[in-house]
Amino acid sequence: MSDRLSRWSPLIFACALVNFLAAQLLLLGGVAWPGATLFAGGTLVMVHLVTIGWLTLLIFGALFQFIPVITQHYLLNQRLSLVFLGLAETGLALMIAGFLLAGHGAFAPVLLPVGGGLVIAGILVGAVNIAVPLARKTPWPLSAWFIVAGLGFLLVTILLGLCFAVALTVPGVHSIVHSGALRLLAGGVEDHALAGIGGWFTLTAIGVSYELLPMFMLAPHERGALGTTIFWLCVSGFAVAVAAGIAAAFVPASAVDAPGIVGRVALLTVLAGILLYLADVVRLFRARKRHDIELHNRAAIGAFVCLGLGALWALFALADGRLGRDTPALVFLFLLGWLGGLGVTQLYKIVPFLAWLSWFGKKLGTGRVPRVQDLVNEKRSWPLFVLYFAGVLVATVAALVVDPLAIRAGVGLIFVATVLLAREFWRAWRAHYAATEAANPSPFPFKVNTKDSGHDGDRAARA
Repeated sequence: MSDRLSRWSPLIFACALVNFLAAQLLLLGGVAWPGATLFAGGTLVMVHLVTIGWLTLLIFGALFQFIPVITQHYLLNQRLSLVFLGLAETGLALMIAGFLLAGHGAFAPVLLPVGGGLVIAGILVGAVNIAVPLARKTPWPLSAWFIVAGLGFLLVTILLGLCFAVALTVPGVHSIVHSGALRLLAGGVEDHALAGIGGWFTLTAIGVSYELLPMFMLAPHERGALGTTIFWLCVSGFAVAVAAGIAAAFVPASAVDAPGIVGRVALLTVLAGILLYLADVVRLFRARKRHDIELHNRAAIGAFVCLGLGALWALFALADGRLGRDTPALVFLFLLGWLGGLGVTQLYKIVPFLAWLSWFGKKLGTGRVPRVQDLVNEKRSWPLFVLYFAGVLVATVAALVVDPLAIRAGVGLIFVATVLLAREFWRAWRAHYAATEAANPSPFPFKVNTKDSGHDGDRAARA
């Protein structure tokens, strides 16, 4: 293995994809909304498989690889990445059991808080692992600021979630706390989702994109005053919106809904920041030095389009008072289109990058080796990304009109695309296309050297 490789990131990505596919199967099987209510056990399982099992694992797996690149310092310990994975997956499994067994069995009440506690422990381990190289780097680049802010919102998200778990499962908790906590429990789900989807996922995704897009397109990393403006608009907007939502539970009802007004202004601030970010992404594409845009970045345009459409949609829905009604469709667009879409498109580059470091990084200077791009087949893969985003579009429109069959049809397209993309990720990891071309008698730009670097060469030859 190369010293530059995050050893456990490939396994983390594999577990994340399995969780993502499991969530899609729940939707296809009618176990989750709209086949069940929004707060049914199957729906809650599906949501947490996507948010914790897919997106959180995916982001940490990427951070374990790219934080050392950003900071030029190693992680605290490679094994802590595996500890993070074990705790997070075990905690998620207990949470799933808690959602499914709610109200049944003697152990059901403790499953949610224990599972949530293990997830929190895993996240803290992962955060410490990346905090050490970040602490050694001064000054931080803009991407690091977004990531650190995202981690702060992650802490808020999991603490709110743990409070819900305790309030729902621990006997007598309602009589112990102030009545305002009951209102927080009733309305705090929106703040929980906002802190997670907005503060944690979106801010971190912006930070990672500010690292990956310039790296692979040979574009300037510095984003200047525009980047700083985007950071403060998004971070302050999300922070004020979440705080206003929590405060609403403890402010006596009156004719003037002060927390609601503050929250809406904060959301407008966030939307302004997101629109500026999208404009900056366009600027970044135009400033690139690499003429040909690789497939993962061409496909990522679909994710950015989903983010832009979602932001504009949320803006008009907020103005018309339709935000609550349109929330399920917006969640589909943001979770599956923006965040999920960005995830699968960037994995198409990250996995070959990790595979190249693993199999060929130490062979430089000992023979001709493939490029990272030689480990994928873009002609075979581009229809899969079209299929994925077509499924997102169908599922989003269907969620707006609450058509269960159409939602399943859209998710079915996403499922097929995700399975086939997972196969392409596996082929990239095993250097399938490189090995196939190397065995072909026709000219090829490299040869796999199996006589050096021990088992690495043997593995690449067998891939």
